[in-house]
Amino acid sequence: MAEVIKLRVRCHACSAMIEGSAKYGAGHYVAEGVDFEFVALGKIETPKGRRVKAEISAVCPNCGVRNKWII
Repeated sequence: MAEVIKLRVRCHACSAMIEGSAKYGAGHYVAEGVDFEFVALGKIETPKGRRVKAEISAVCPNCGVRNKWII
């Protein structure tokens, strides 16, 4: 079953909104919107359900700065 990551963050340098999403599973990765790299760190149980904790890095399409976040 594919997990979905939705990315909606601001650039650290120019504050432009960066949006994208990806579906991934065993040997399967499909990115939509802004291309970003991620490393899954684990899953977190919340009252709303499970979610993926990951380290995301992406290049801002507005200014070209490489940004990194933990989501």
